[in-house]
Amino acid sequence: MSAPLENLPELRLGSAGKEFLIQTVLTVGLFLSITLVPLVGFFSGLLTPAPTVIAIIRWGVPNALLVPGCSALLGSLILYLLNLSDSIPYLVALIGMGALMGFGIRSGWSTQKTVGLASLFIIGVAGLFLILALTESKGELVQLIEQDMRGGISAAMEQLGSSSIETKELESKLLETVPLIVGILPGMFISCTVGMCWLNLLISRRYCHTAAGVPCVAEKLALWKSPEFFVWFVIAGGLMLILPEDDLKLAGLNLIIVVGTAYFLQGLAIVSFYFERWKLPFFVKGFVLAILFLQQFASMATAVLGLFDVWFDFRKLAKKPELDR
Repeated sequence: MSAPLENLPELRLGSAGKEFLIQTVLTVGLFLSITLVPLVGFFSGLLTPAPTVIAIIRWGVPNALLVPGCSALLGSLILYLLNLSDSIPYLVALIGMGALMGFGIRSGWSTQKTVGLASLFIIGVAGLFLILALTESKGELVQLIEQDMRGGISAAMEQLGSSSIETKELESKLLETVPLIVGILPGMFISCTVGMCWLNLLISRRYCHTAAGVPCVAEKLALWKSPEFFVWFVIAGGLMLILPEDDLKLAGLNLIIVVGTAYFLQGLAIVSFYFERWKLPFFVKGFVLAILFLQQFASMATAVLGLFDVWFDFRKLAKKPELDR
């Protein structure tokens, strides 16, 4: 059993009951927002593991297991009453991911190990769901996904209410890309999973910085660097793209998407490093980060920056500042 962090109270009804209730309700509320709040709810739902991570950081195991346990029970009950029982496994998986990350942070795991194992947990759960779906669909899952995606594209184009030649040509081109989109779904899923784990790690470290007064992990995220052998995956993916076999091209594209995510995060770490060095205002940081996330070419440039950091080590160009996060 791990002890609570220094200067933080034990989990007792009188001293921490309110915080326990807030974290439990917040976990359930964040997950429900995915279904109840269109578009915006999806992004807030990515933070579903954060209350569990913070609870375990604050109180340790087994004390803090009350938060994920009660969140899973309360959330499952609400989802059942809302006729959304199919979503219960996803809620439990996200809560489990939060518990694993919280345990890893308290145990002093590295950033790579914490994010990596949490990501593998979600990917493993998704793999089990995939096997069940393949069995139920008798091996026709890909075809069913493509069919649903084509139906969604056609329905969206119909809502535009235009039957012009340009609209029909756009619909035709979109329908032609469906096999490619479905083919890169594995890489996109892994990429999004890693990004979600990283986001929850950032929030948890911010909590440690403000509430506990010390960083959760000894290493600074602004100094984080992906393993050097990742560059071989980039080379392998590039070689697979130039091969004549379509399946190998698709596998190479998925590989580049996954490794590109790691280098994108490394590029963000470089940008954050110089944010701290130059002491830029918060609104400037927010504006730049928004561009890096939302603008396609800026995102690609950030990933390329992370890749070239393997050889140039940009953060050694200046004296490293003492960073608290």
